[in-house]
Amino acid sequence: MLALQVNGLTKCYGTNTVLAGVDMTLTAGEVLCILGPNGAGKTTFISTILGLVKADSGDIHLLGERQQGITRSNALRQQLGVMMQIGSLSANLTVFEQCDLFSSYYNKGYSAAELVKLAGLEDHSNQRFGRLSGGQKQRLLFALALTAKPKLVFLDEPTLGMDVEARRDLWQLVRQLKQQGVAVVLTTHYLEEAEQLADRIAVLHKGVVVASGSPAELKALTQYKVIRCCSALSDTTLLGLPGVLQLSRDKHLITLHSSYAECTVKALLLADDSVRQLEVRPVALEQAFLQLTQSNNTNEEQAA
Repeated sequence: MLALQVNGLTKCYGTNTVLAGVDMTLTAGEVLCILGPNGAGKTTFISTILGLVKADSGDIHLLGERQQGITRSNALRQQLGVMMQIGSLSANLTVFEQCDLFSSYYNKGYSAAELVKLAGLEDHSNQRFGRLSGGQKQRLLFALALTAKPKLVFLDEPTLGMDVEARRDLWQLVRQLKQQGVAVVLTTHYLEEAEQLADRIAVLHKGVVVASGSPAELKALTQYKVIRCCSALSDTTLLGLPGVLQLSRDKHLITLHSSYAECTVKALLLADDSVRQLEVRPVALEQAFLQLTQSNNTNEEQAA
């Protein structure tokens, strides 16, 4: 059974189409990351699935159950976990009181003490929510999203405001969810986060999925590799090497983008036998993401 199945999901606000026939599936134990620039429709997509926003058209199945309108059954809600991008709690309740309140909502969920530990806030259990740091608030909101021990979790920008250590701790918790067979939908602006956690990435741009696949598959769509080195050759000579598409310099370090990296390196070594610090590697996910979204903009401009 699919944890999530969406077909032809469409949402418009006046003349602005935010989602234009989006299809998406997710299986148990899979982490699906939805990437896209600001305004791509990521938060609207999650809000529509959860029934917070009414779709104009399309079918939504959650844990095998077809959803009608914005109504979600209590039985289904007991199996979902949600952490929205803009989340808040009562500023005057303490960490423990927040956890105790959320624990009371679910039949077989975590206890308040377990949630405090899950959030890593044992030393702050008596501190009011309004006095927590931004990262601590995010950790608490993440823990509360897991109160029901859900089968399907939606995490919208979960590490926003976290420091590096807290972010990596949360990554480990997401990996544990995956190992437990929980399906996770994740949106993030941190491309390293997507590369670390996602089994599959869907790139959403202007309401349309422009690419979908594993991090490795998306990077393979980018038709070049990155070559870095120190060389005495001039920019003109370097740009004349076979396959070179782009050149940049950072002090003595040269970066080349090449569509034929092997041929480029061979010609480089023949032209300069004093090359140092030579490195060849595939593109980072960030470069693939930028190429996918920018090329989509270019195609639209040409069509217009």
